[in-house]
Amino acid sequence: MIKNTVYKILLILLFLVIANLIYAQISVECFGGAGRVSGSCFLLKTGDSSVIVDCGSFYDEGNLPSDNSVINKKLVNADAMVLTHAHNDHSGRVLQLISEGFNGNIYCTDSTKKILFEMYDDGWNYDYVKKKYFWSKSKREKIQLRESRDTVTVHWYSACKNAVKNKEESKNEISLVQLKNKYGINFKVCKNCLSKDLEKLRDRFVSVEYKENMDITDKINFSLYNAGHISGSASVIFYVYDENKIKTVAFSGDLGSGYSKITPDKDIIPKVDYVFVETTYGGVKKDIGNADYRKFQETISDAVKNNKIVWIPSLSLHRTQKVLFEIKQAQVNGLIPYDIPVYSLSPSSNGITDRYEKEVSFPSRERWFKNEVYQIGSFLPENYITKKPKEFSIPSIIISASGMMDQGVSYGLINKLLPSENVEVFLVSYASPKTPAGKLKKGAKYIRVGKNSVKVAAKVNVFDIFSDHPDIEELMKWLSNQDSDTKIYLIHGEKDILNKALTLYKQRGFENTKIAVEGINNLN
Repeated sequence: MIKNTVYKILLILLFLVIANLIYAQISVECFGGAGRVSGSCFLLKTGDSSVIVDCGSFYDEGNLPSDNSVINKKLVNADAMVLTHAHNDHSGRVLQLISEGFNGNIYCTDSTKKILFEMYDDGWNYDYVKKKYFWSKSKREKIQLRESRDTVTVHWYSACKNAVKNKEESKNEISLVQLKNKYGINFKVCKNCLSKDLEKLRDRFVSVEYKENMDITDKINFSLYNAGHISGSASVIFYVYDENKIKTVAFSGDLGSGYSKITPDKDIIPKVDYVFVETTYGGVKKDIGNADYRKFQETISDAVKNNKIVWIPSLSLHRTQKVLFEIKQAQVNGLIPYDIPVYSLSPSSNGITDRYEKEVSFPSRERWFKNEVYQIGSFLPENYITKKPKEFSIPSIIISASGMMDQGVSYGLINKLLPSENVEVFLVSYASPKTPAGKLKKGAKYIRVGKNSVKVAAKVNVFDIFSDHPDIEELMKWLSNQDSDTKIYLIHGEKDILNKALTLYKQRGFENTKIAVEGINNLN
């Protein structure tokens, strides 16, 4: 009798354990963005359902690993992805994930989809996409012989084979980064092959309106809320069905600063059970207003009056467009002459600017911008030039990507512009400490470019008014519907900032706050 009773109790306990695993076990596994800023990538899992939130690229953050070449198989096998916005540290590995075998839909706002495909059309983020590429052997050898910075075009559709003479190809699937490492030269993707790939991908990206309820599986659905960070940026709330209960899990994505002149402010999300919130600035409080934007305009004005070349390395997406908008306003305010050449030299930046201009001319239902932007009708200053001249006019304004100056057009301009006393550099983006822009912010007198060391004679100005991230007060506003029962996980921050923020959140009454860890975070 006793044995039977013990046996029944054990069966009941076993049933409860299994039931808990099946129905109650909700977890978020962090593959990036935990204990660091970059590489945003989270896997929300319950039972046999899983959804990815973002799949961003890593960048150098001191001693933290920044390898973008490996995609975890758990991500490849997920049911779907929700993408919060188009910035590289949130979306930079999406194409790579697809090439590794991910077959789910990718949900995002319509503006995020349009911005992404604008950048994809320029070959953005194909560096780690593995294919059986083929290319011209003779051109490859010629560039190697001359040690030229020219690029070799790679193809992967058979329709291009007849057009490539003296062809060579990879025996196995290989990435552009691996090709570069093997031959020591740069490769770029064929536009025709690229367009065929992208056409196949468009339907995989499903546009979702803000506050629309969307099903992913029978256990998970979600809604997007305007994050106010950049055009189309979203916070996401998941509704996870656990038998007769619903558990709510929110991801902030990147939130807006609250003082952007072009982007509408963020939505305040409703009460949830769990929230993963960006902590880029931690406990910092920022007071930025019209006077700070005016100072930016006036500083450029002074440089132009002194016959200087103004060089503004900037992020391609959203930051460049905000800078253009301020230059336009400076012209309207009489601070910068209308005939000063404004060179925008990065194809990716110019493609996004064109997309922004289309939205201003033909507003979408989603409304990417504040009403004032639509009333002004353009981001473009007068004498806006997208073709690089043989020599830059003096004075003139140059905008180039990247904002960290470690790649792209900006990296190529270091040798030409930093050694000149006739140049003023305006740093307007976040820059990792080891990048050229990060070193300039610290007052470096020399910047290494390849094997050479470039002396810095240009004047360096730093402006933090264009940040798209919230300070502590804006974060508290976004969390104003939460209470002490809400379990908060801090993400997207450097370790010391996360620790300071943890203390501050608890002081503000959010007692159930912790720092998200890399790996599995169980939400029970």
